[in-house]
Amino acid sequence: MPRYYIDLHDGSQHIQDRDGFEAAGITAVRERVVGIMSAIAQGFQADVDHQHCVAAVRDAGGTVLFRARLSLNFDEAD
Repeated sequence: MPRYYIDLHDGSQHIQDRDGFEAAGITAVRERVVGIMSAIAQGFQADVDHQHCVAAVRDAGGTVLFRARLSLNFDEAD
C-alpha cells in the first residue's frame, strides 16, 4: 500500500510529517485530511481575527500531491 505524508503550516509553525501513513488511495488520504482539518478548526480561537492552516500531502518520493486550506476570518460589517 502507498505511503503518504501530511505536512501542516499555520503561517508561523511548520510541522513536517516524518512517519506518514499507508492508505489505499487518494480518497482515503482526503478523508484523513478532512479529519485533521476538522480537529484543527475546533481549536481555532474566537478572539483572533484571522486563522488559517495549510495541509500539504506528499507521496513517499516527496512529491506534493495536493494542498488543503482551512481559513477563518472575522471581518467587521460596513
